[in-house]
Amino acid sequence: MYQYSIIDALLAGVFDGNLTLGQLKTKGDFGIGTFNRVDGELIVHQGTVYKVSADGSIHEMPDTDSTSIAFVKFFKADSTFTIQGTATLDQIEKDLMAALPANELYAIRMKGDFPKLTARAPGAAKKPYPSLKDHLAKEQYLFNLTNTRGVVIGFLLPGYLAKVNVPGFHFHYLTDDHKAGGHIFDFTANNLTVEIDKIQGYSVELNTNADFDKVSLDKDRQEELKKIE
Repeated sequence: MYQYSIIDALLAGVFDGNLTLGQLKTKGDFGIGTFNRVDGELIVHQGTVYKVSADGSIHEMPDTDSTSIAFVKFFKADSTFTIQGTATLDQIEKDLMAALPANELYAIRMKGDFPKLTARAPGAAKKPYPSLKDHLAKEQYLFNLTNTRGVVIGFLLPGYLAKVNVPGFHFHYLTDDHKAGGHIFDFTANNLTVEIDKIQGYSVELNTNADFDKVSLDKDRQEELKKIE
């Protein structure tokens, strides 16, 4: 797994980065993140980078665009199983937490039908940038999607990575018709196929934007993270 920047920098307001999407795609064909200015949700699916904009629209993004934070890998499932019938996100997360060793890292992809799914995307921030919590309080847009089919892309990471990444589950969604998606808050799914890729290595590249060197990263922002995730 490759990561550009760290979550506490984003929480503190480091909303710009210098890594292009073309460079990001050399590190993985699967992943999530956001764009400069926190302008929408970033999804890497089968090697293509998509943006979920604040108005809910989906755009395939050019290699010249940039990201302020992203987590990617080349996805190869180690295990696959199907959940028959209806399941909620909460149920699935509890079952996965019980089944998977807590100290490992996992990339998770889920495909199926989603009778209900709640997602969000942020609008772009303006300088001087606030904290992420304060920005989302004003520029977070919710989408209550019904009867869609699509793919859930994300990660399950251990608590010891707090301050660097998001502990626990972190999922984004993209419909098969590329008309809706976003950062997932909740869903109900039918006949879900779950693929798990156990992550064997992990590298972090620090944000190369000058703002990264100016921000204080001493503050404990875990409560802020819980409120926005």
